[in-house]
Amino acid sequence: MEPDDELVVADRYRLISLAGFGGMGRVWRAHDDLLDREVAVKEVLAPDDLPDPARAELQRDTIREARAAARLDHPHVVRIFDVIQASGRSWIVMEYVPSRSLHDIVISDGPLSHRHAARIATGLLDALDAAHQAGVLHLDVKPQNVLIAGDGRVVLTDFGLATIVAVPGGHDEPLMGSPFYLAPERLRDGVASRQADLWSLGATLYMAVEGRPPYDRPDVSDSLTALLSQDPDPPRHPGPLHPVIAGLLAADPGRRLTADSARRALRDLTRRAVGIHAVPTSARPAGKAVPYRSAVATPRWRGLLGAGIAAAALTAGAFAAVRAYGGDRVAPSVPAAVVSTMHACPTAESVVVVSGSSRDDEAPVSLPDGWLWHVDTGGFALPLPRGWQRSTTDGGVCFGDAAGVRSFTVQAGGPVDGYPLRRWQDAEREAPPDYQKISMGPLLITGGGADWEYSWQPATGPRLHTYRMLLAAGDDRSYALTWITRDADWSLDLPVRRILVNGFRDSARPTVTWTIPGP
Repeated sequence: MEPDDELVVADRYRLISLAGFGGMGRVWRAHDDLLDREVAVKEVLAPDDLPDPARAELQRDTIREARAAARLDHPHVVRIFDVIQASGRSWIVMEYVPSRSLHDIVISDGPLSHRHAARIATGLLDALDAAHQAGVLHLDVKPQNVLIAGDGRVVLTDFGLATIVAVPGGHDEPLMGSPFYLAPERLRDGVASRQADLWSLGATLYMAVEGRPPYDRPDVSDSLTALLSQDPDPPRHPGPLHPVIAGLLAADPGRRLTADSARRALRDLTRRAVGIHAVPTSARPAGKAVPYRSAVATPRWRGLLGAGIAAAALTAGAFAAVRAYGGDRVAPSVPAAVVSTMHACPTAESVVVVSGSSRDDEAPVSLPDGWLWHVDTGGFALPLPRGWQRSTTDGGVCFGDAAGVRSFTVQAGGPVDGYPLRRWQDAEREAPPDYQKISMGPLLITGGGADWEYSWQPATGPRLHTYRMLLAAGDDRSYALTWITRDADWSLDLPVRRILVNGFRDSARPTVTWTIPGP
């Protein structure tokens, strides 16, 4: 939606297009003509029937609460730049975050894995903790207010703004945001507290992993009645995050999980091996050598798997070679100098900056801001962040950011032959140092596939996190995709990985996508 007439607020903020709207007002994407930057401008709208004295109080509340929120300086909190009054109403100028809301992601892509949701929850909990310590209550925590930026950043928006629309006595108080995420004590007693924010966080996480709110009824009044008298609906996708969610959704604020307890539980959860395809990890033998049984894979798959492990080891040849020792085989130990940089792609002269088109009409998928559509000479195409580099390995093509922090490797291979999971099971016998499996299992996709997620510790540098997918591309070939990032950045980088995987195309079958069902 474009403004009817070009509107410049306070002779500075030029409104470009409507970015969102709700009961509290409208949010515009705008341009700050003074500082020449893109911003978000929230237009706070009072109810039409609100008397003038109440409108004046609403404006005062807008300034007071926005000033409180502006005190927050946290990576998971949207920043507030300015608060002004113009054209008879209040405007709040905020950081513009190109993003998708958690609500939109779950609705369009399906529920998140418990591990993914737990990492998002950690960022949101840190944001709420920073606000609460500054004396600011959110009171409108819900999936629509959780933004996942294109670079993976998790941001909680509308801080301190829910309270500004409180209507003076004599008028009905509107429900802030969606009633599905309203703490029971707020509905029952009108109590606003830190514990109410934590309940709303629990309801948001419930929706993230279940795809529906905890009290999902056809009628809002039925949902509110259930909120005051019943337990949350039983989960359809049980997993390790649900005990944390249940603790946050305790009806009694005094028995509700505290922020510190929730943080400890989330920390333990994200460190454990969880996932929808999790399988038990067999005990590894003592010593550095790992017994290796001869793989069933064909020679072309040996090269593919070896190259994939090589990328995971941040060097072209770390695990590519498997030496024969009679009937059984032993993978050689990892050289001490196996890791020299964070980059999972070779740093040879073959490294070039990727090229392509940033026009949406030339790509089969919608391109986020800062991305381009790259058609590779290797017979595939995919969306890539602008500025990423391309290089070749022994078994495929590697794309990585210029800082050498993240990489995405594409390797073409032979047919899956009906046993995709076996490929990763065989490759696991050459696991990297301090390997910890997170999940491994089949993918329910056309032609068959399998995925494998794990973390590991290189000889130097931070701990790394790897996700690998094997995808059938017809009866005669397949692709292995390998995503590597720092373990500490895993949750922030998940949206980037999602765009890469969802946009990946086989040039011979450009309309074919690999739909991965949610947990």
